[in-house]
Amino acid sequence: MKGPTDVEEREGELAASGRAAGERGVRRKVFLRQEAFLDARGLSYEAQPLEIADAEVPPTTGQSYVQAMRDRATMLGAAPPPAELTWRSLGPAGIPHGQTYGTGPGSSVTVSGRVPAIAVDPNNPARLLVGSAAGGIWETRDGGMHWAPRTDDQPTLSIGALAFDPSDVSTVYAGTGEGNSEYASLGQGLLVSHDGGSSWTQVAEQVFAGVGFYKIAVDPAGGGRLLVATTGGAAETPDGGATWSLLHRGLTWDVSLAQHHAGAEEILLAAPDGLFAVQNGGAFAKVNLPGLPALDARRERMAVAHVPSDPGQAFVFAATGGVARLWHRPGRTAPWARIDLPSFSLGQLVDDVLAVDQAAYDWYVAVPGDGDTTVYLGAKELVRGVRTGDKWEWEDISTRIDQGDSIHPDQHTMAFDPSNPAVIYAGSDGGIFRSPDGGDTWRPLNAGLAISEVEYLTQRPDEQIWMLAGLQDNGTIRRQSPDLWTQVGLGDGGDCGTDMSHPDTCYHSYYHMHLERSDHRGDPASWKRVTPPGDPNAPQQLFYPPVEVNGSVVVKAGHTVHLSRDAGRNWNDIDLEGGQRSIASALAIPDPDTVLVGTIEGDVSRIVFANGKWSDPTTLARPRNGWISDLLVDPRNAHRYWVTFSNPGAVFRSDDDGAHWTDVTANLPAIPVNAVITDPGRDDRLWVACDVGVFESVDAGGHWAVYGTGLPNSLAVDLLFHEAAHVLRVGTRSRGVWEVPA
Repeated sequence: MKGPTDVEEREGELAASGRAAGERGVRRKVFLRQEAFLDARGLSYEAQPLEIADAEVPPTTGQSYVQAMRDRATMLGAAPPPAELTWRSLGPAGIPHGQTYGTGPGSSVTVSGRVPAIAVDPNNPARLLVGSAAGGIWETRDGGMHWAPRTDDQPTLSIGALAFDPSDVSTVYAGTGEGNSEYASLGQGLLVSHDGGSSWTQVAEQVFAGVGFYKIAVDPAGGGRLLVATTGGAAETPDGGATWSLLHRGLTWDVSLAQHHAGAEEILLAAPDGLFAVQNGGAFAKVNLPGLPALDARRERMAVAHVPSDPGQAFVFAATGGVARLWHRPGRTAPWARIDLPSFSLGQLVDDVLAVDQAAYDWYVAVPGDGDTTVYLGAKELVRGVRTGDKWEWEDISTRIDQGDSIHPDQHTMAFDPSNPAVIYAGSDGGIFRSPDGGDTWRPLNAGLAISEVEYLTQRPDEQIWMLAGLQDNGTIRRQSPDLWTQVGLGDGGDCGTDMSHPDTCYHSYYHMHLERSDHRGDPASWKRVTPPGDPNAPQQLFYPPVEVNGSVVVKAGHTVHLSRDAGRNWNDIDLEGGQRSIASALAIPDPDTVLVGTIEGDVSRIVFANGKWSDPTTLARPRNGWISDLLVDPRNAHRYWVTFSNPGAVFRSDDDGAHWTDVTANLPAIPVNAVITDPGRDDRLWVACDVGVFESVDAGGHWAVYGTGLPNSLAVDLLFHEAAHVLRVGTRSRGVWEVPA
């Protein structure tokens, strides 16, 4: 989502180019974020095509999430943690006054985290299931008043699709791995529930390992027949996931199944190589869509939907050639025809209500079950089309200026109340929102939904409650009380830090080099821009560059290390050695005159302040090749350095200031290691956060054990140790913040 930095850049671009609003160049910020996640883990953006015939042989990779979960389970069985070491959630479970692109009353709403899948019980509209990006499946039985997680113990918590079986509503299917995003790589098959979504069993894990789901279509005739669209292709099972056949090889974005009134059946598939149709069990044939250019599989998208009340009719919605296009087929044998779509801006932040610059991330078409005169188009914005005769009227129903309800942008999915199609549920980067009147008004259902995607954490040493967290697309938030977090910074929340000697001073960042400081505890109106001079979006930096703070020394780094000794008022720049791939991925400031920098290539450098200036970097011994995810100097031993790697996952220790390194990965699962923290009161004790949880060593990395019970199987990405409270804290992707006694 755009924040203040985007507004400033937009005004500057338009002034420099003379373009009007709505004529901006394509900006693809979301893809930079996704690529950073994948690169840090050595994962590919491209999924392997489904090979159904070879499904009994699971794919092998250097860092297998399937194997890592098995290794973790083995470690738990061998050394169960004490019962008193139980993780507890600190939230956020809904963030009030979250951001939208709207203005005026109704524009500030409660948000949670990204929701790519929603399913409504056909027999009980008060019962909803929500699939989150990497926080599992959540259930409500009272229309969203209360929520409960249902898959915290499953091998993966990334969900891309959900569907009830209309012939037996006790049966529900969930596709793991979010096809929309970088979390597609976390896919581990299909989850099946036979109690309406309360408990789940994993099936087809070998067929869909490393594959993300976009859509599940369930045959209403029953028998367990499913059609699925995934990053690896489209497939069909006749028996609830036990056996599979391939429908389309390679990336398939959408599938729609229609049973015509005369008993005929049609399947429509949307893929980069076009739209395909099959009727009555025949062979798939490519459909001629007038004016459809070739699709870019990495950046564009196509969606398809039959009209439930008249299955001969269907809509196709595509982002291709730089514009949004819509086609309608009025009957099963009728030709497809283009429908003109609107293009207009709203307010400061919506350049085009149907912008296509991130269509691969958020794109769908949905039709209610009571007619063919209304269609919903989901992109960044949610647009409703209503037909009167041959004329279509279009309205943005997610962003309203000055009056009316708005919802968070970046639309991923829609579900309808089967008993009342005017009741719609929209899933976006901000969570789930309900409208009782087809989008005229909205109510967020995010209170109690703890699915925030935490990127980074900071705290203050003198208070146990106060914390800051940077969230994906939901800004920077501050913990106000044991159960309340509030938004204090807009846009994409990145790394953050605290001046531990004067903890009223804190920092939060956006993407790239954008940085702000508050001298008043992070109060929303107190932030001042302290971005280092120069182009903040220059190349050779990560999407979220690392930030580190020690007193008034502040450092933010890419290939250029930006250093300030006066809280960001003035900066010095030092370039890292080693060429264009020498990009900072981790920082440590053990004292105000020493900065350590770790890079995506595995180098560690030291920069020192002496004789009134910062030195050039001194390259230390390289622990190994790979992506350094965290750096730490042991507070009990200034000569001991710790380094973690996310690709390949590893932990290294140096006892001589980085001159030599020892691999202490030991018995950790072969999985990305994202963060390290030590116990300042005990020698040789430390913890690491991995993509499959948190692990402890009490012998300086000689042996590791799973730490605590009750932590969901989410990606653990940042760690804090609060010395006064003696608790360990972890930030997770899509399950918020947790703590445990330490």
